[in-house]
Amino acid sequence: MRDLPSSENQELALHVKEAEHMLTRADVERLPSFAIGFERGTAEGMEKGMEKGKAQLIRRLLNRSGVAEVSESLGLTPEEVERIALAGDDDPARLAKH
Repeated sequence: MRDLPSSENQELALHVKEAEHMLTRADVERLPSFAIGFERGTAEGMEKGMEKGKAQLIRRLLNRSGVAEVSESLGLTPEEVERIALAGDDDPARLAKH
């Protein structure tokens, strides 16, 4: 790599400084990539929230009824009920009592 003359280094430094200043003023929320990321993050968050809500509901129902009854009530297989109930549960032994 060749050494730049001092005058070219100074000019390059000014361009870099100017670009840095422009980037700090950029409104990143207006960038298309921000909108795409925001939409993906929102959709992913909603999906995770729905799954968590389903799991909580099924665990509450399992506190009152057995897997077979919850399965029949919700139109799910017993395996689906157990899989959803176990999602994020810190006590998998809870299902063993049903």
